[in-house]
Amino acid sequence: NSLNHEMTATLSDQIAQCALNHYHTVLPSNGGKPQSTEWTVYAAIVACRQHPNDSNDQDELWVVSCATGSKCTSIRPVVSSLPTQTSQKQGRKRPHPDLSSSEVDDHKICACYDGMVLKDSHAETLARRGLMAVLWDEVENLLQNKPTPRPLLEAISASESRQQFQLRNDTSLHMYISDNPCGDATIYRIKKPSSNSTDQPETSINFTGAKIILSDSNGQSVVKQDESISSTLTCSSAADTVITVGREDVQQLGALRLKSSRSNIPSHLRSMSMSCSDKLVRWGVLGLGGALLSMYIPNPIVLSSICVSKDPRAVDGNADLGQLDALRRAIKERIESALMSIAEKEKGWNVNPPEVAVVTDVFENSKSSSEFRHDTKMNALAHNTPNNKGRVKKESVCGMSINWHQTIVQEAANAEVTIGATGLKRGKKPKCPTDVINTASRLSRYHFALRCGKRDPVSSKTETDGHYSSYRKYKQITSTHLLTRVATLALSGGGPLAGWVRSSSQDDFELPHE
Repeated sequence: NSLNHEMTATLSDQIAQCALNHYHTVLPSNGGKPQSTEWTVYAAIVACRQHPNDSNDQDELWVVSCATGSKCTSIRPVVSSLPTQTSQKQGRKRPHPDLSSSEVDDHKICACYDGMVLKDSHAETLARRGLMAVLWDEVENLLQNKPTPRPLLEAISASESRQQFQLRNDTSLHMYISDNPCGDATIYRIKKPSSNSTDQPETSINFTGAKIILSDSNGQSVVKQDESISSTLTCSSAADTVITVGREDVQQLGALRLKSSRSNIPSHLRSMSMSCSDKLVRWGVLGLGGALLSMYIPNPIVLSSICVSKDPRAVDGNADLGQLDALRRAIKERIESALMSIAEKEKGWNVNPPEVAVVTDVFENSKSSSEFRHDTKMNALAHNTPNNKGRVKKESVCGMSINWHQTIVQEAANAEVTIGATGLKRGKKPKCPTDVINTASRLSRYHFALRCGKRDPVSSKTETDGHYSSYRKYKQITSTHLLTRVATLALSGGGPLAGWVRSSSQDDFELPHE
């Protein structure tokens, strides 16, 4: 997208304008976007390419991937509702072009179900997975000597076994988010609604619905449980992953949290996804690529900056517990802290933390804009009806998510719509296992593992019986030794990510091999 911006605009302003322009002009309007009475979160990863030899000396900006969404789900109830057989005949075979063999038993498709469900449909997570899809596309093109429009990667010296790549030196990646990411970054001071416009508005601390993690799956205390915790809940997706989370009366700063979910959900059906604040810290430390891509992109690719639209309720200025202060504390400073602890033991991990900024451009369907509209209507109602008997209905959250990423053809057809509550593509209910493959998002773990297996089929086989290997084992095999060591230090050491909730064995799934 070419930008017509004033010379005074900062890079963060330009990134936000680029992301918002992309949402309005490229993403389709025929489904997936929130209605006028709905809100969602929008996130985009924007590439910035420097042209120092250009006479205009103007950076090129474009959206690499973007997504909307604010829902997450537990895999178990979704998988249990999916069809297990095509017919009464056990193991009836059906061909499918995406599978490595021409025919595959239905029960083998069912064994991959867990990998077909998107556990986390928050916009930031889907935008990051869209970037992973772009990187995979480019790796495949580079290995086949095919051109890639607007390439992000360049070759580095080949290792003993394969060619490898890194982010181009003239290119940086940035993220725009319509709201502060859920979790720790949402704890900042906001203005309370006031019915009298002449009053100095009172302030309160914005409340994150994310649940604070009190103890991990080993029973180890993550944060001190005191009178600030009003009640506790357990989450257990499997016997090896039982953790305790809490509701807070007084919110603790810098704590790890799980994404919010209804408290009346049984513990084994509750989402175990980490908050987006925590995920952004993890990506800022370990990189955006993940284990599967690390065999081709060994050096971590990280965001150079993160910018968020201003919350209209936020207290102005650079105040203590302000919106910008929350971004610094929850993301940049925690990344810096984690990197310092890693540097003491691992000298070869060179990563810079992102800059953070709050921008004035606003996404009209954001959560904070929705809350502000509700507060404004409540104020007007209180002013017009002194008895305060009227009611203002809150805008509802949009249940659908859109994900988009750049491909050879840059158009709205690249968008995919998924349902947040199921983690599957929008469409007809699947009637047989083969249908389920067609409902799996292109951003699902299953599809990424399949792409990796086609490029490197040997690693998807076990060393013993040649049968299917699990996704978890697959990631362990493909991850570089350095990434594995650094991840262990970051997630199990004493830094800000200690106590990270890892995916349980029950979320693992089998992979078909060549």
